[in-house]
Parts: sequence; C-alpha cells; structure tokens
Amino acid sequence: MRRAHADLLTIALVMLAPPAMADDAPTAKRVAFRLDYLAPPGANCPAKSALAELTSAKYRYDAFPDTARASLSVTVRRAGGRLDALLVARDEQGAVQWEETATPRWRCDELVEDVALMIYARFMTIKGETPEAWTLLVSPSAPPTPPPPTVAPLPHRRAPEEPLRLPPPPSTPDAPPFRTELSAAFVVAPLDTPGLALGGGLQVALRWPWFSLGVELRGVVDHRGDVDDVPVRTWLATGGVLPCLRIGERARVCTPLAGGYYQFVMGDTVEPQTHADQPFGGVGLRGSYDVPLSKNVRLRGYAEVLYKLHGTTLKFMPPGSERVLWTPPGALPSIGIGVIWNP
Repeated sequence: MRRAHADLLTIALVMLAPPAMADDAPTAKRVAFRLDYLAPPGANCPAKSALAELTSAKYRYDAFPDTARASLSVTVRRAGGRLDALLVARDEQGAVQWEETATPRWRCDELVEDVALMIYARFMTIKGETPEAWTLLVSPSAPPTPPPPTVAPLPHRRAPEEPLRLPPPPSTPDAPPFRTELSAAFVVAPLDTPGLALGGGLQVALRWPWFSLGVELRGVVDHRGDVDDVPVRTWLATGGVLPCLRIGERARVCTPLAGGYYQFVMGDTVEPQTHADQPFGGVGLRGSYDVPLSKNVRLRGYAEVLYKLHGTTLKFMPPGSERVLWTPPGALPSIGIGVIWNP
C-alpha cells in the first residue's frame, strides 16, 4: 500500500507532465483499456462512467473503448472502516502487467479521484515517445487502418483553475453511519471467584469511525468447586455496556460498566449463611487489539480490570461458629480472546 509521500509524488507527476497524447495523435499509438469497475453495496461510490471520464480527461481522448486489447480492473473494497481499491492491468493474453492498491480513504469519491491519478501517472507517455506495446489500442504488428469518418466528442475539459468535480453518483439508499459487530470470546478471570474462573462472553456492538458502543453478556465459574475443603461452586454472571474509543485501525480503549449476580451452590452437608444469589456491580478499563483473519472476520485479544462497586462475602455455619470462606477483592482482572464478525 502506498504511503502518504507516494500520493504526493503521483499528484506532482500528473500536474507537471505534459499530456500523454494529443487529440490528433494516431489511434494506433493510443493507450487504451477495457474497464472493469466494481464497488461494494452501500459504499456510495461514483458510477463507472465517472472514473472513465476523469481518466480520459487527462489523456484527452476516450481511454476505455470496448475495442481495447488490454484490460484494467478496479475493485473497491472495505478496509477497516475505510475504502481502498485494487488496480490490476492485463495484456491481450490476460497476463498481469501491473498491480497496485490505492491508499484507503473515508469517502469513495475521493478514492476514485486517486485511482484516476494513479492510472494516468502509471501509463502517461511524453509526447513523441511510444507507449508500452501491450497497452496500445492497436497492435504494432497490425496493418494500419484509416481513421473513422467521424470523431467522437471529447470528454469535458476543465480549466486549470477549475476544481475537479465528480458527476453525482447514482441514487442509492443511504447507508447507516455505523457498522454492526457480533463477537464471542473465551474468558479467564483469576480473581472473580475463589479459584481460577473460566467462562465466556457474547457481545453486540455498533461501530462508528472512531467510537463503538456494545452490549455484553458474560459468565464465569470457579473450576475447582471447593473453598478450603468446603464443597461450594461459585458463579458470576454479568451484563453491561461497553463504550470504546478506537485508536487506529486495530486498537481500542473501553470503560465497561457491568452489573449481575454471584451464585453459590453448596453441598448438601453445608449450612450456608450467605444467600445463594448476591448482587454485583463494577466499572473498569479494557484494552483490546484486533488481528484481521478475512474481510469480515477478526481475532480480538483483550485485558481488563473491573473495580468492584458492590460485592458479597461467602459465609457458612460449621458446628459451633460462623466462618467466612471468601470475599472478592476490590479489583478483578481478566483476559479474553474472541472472534469478531462484521455482517
């Protein structure tokens, strides 16, 4: 993927270089491609004709006739909340001769402008020189043909001071300003219960460019099932909201706010002094990092510390005295790893 200074170099080449071909240049020496343009639904991208007009305006002739020998495909893709484009040029036999990826942009019309500049910068030819043979509209070995009796109208030429404007895109239903995320995670919590707690969580979130808001259900259970040789199984089930600030394309910082219940299940021989269901509340800090696995699937790891606002004390009554078995600490750390799906 090109870096920012590569974009500046492309624009400089386009502005400083003379036109690739004049209007009266022989047809046989013209660079030409059959254009294949694909954009994802809901991306609000300009039409194929807009890209063709922007590029042809630089060459000062129609650079994408149906009779071209070479082909050029432009595929717009979603890239972490933004849009990029894959450009692939092939010769008459279908062999790839050039491939490049445009820098991701937030808006598709800006991306299409970049693509037009990239095509022109790559295939422009100084007047008097011959373009690469595989890009020519007519094969160099083919016999010359007389020019057509009529000249097709030229694309609109804009004055040097006129800003570059795209034709309005075709009307499409407005896409929502957010994307949906669904996730499932495996959780390890060393202090949520008397022993090491294992469990999982489910989350539904709405993601904007720099912010996300999720709802999470989480449950863990003490894997041991006893405390100081007293048979008791401890569960913690919580639900909460998860506002997050996105940092770059992959990292997030979140402030979870959770509430739920502890549940204690004791053996038949133990007389509990703590009610089986006890409320719990907490607020904390979570950091996460995503690793893309495919276009719509990512792997996410996170670490969290939840500060207890309301907890409980586990007691039972042995013969002769009351005994405190366990009290949750003030800070409850946990780690998790999950799979994220963007529908």
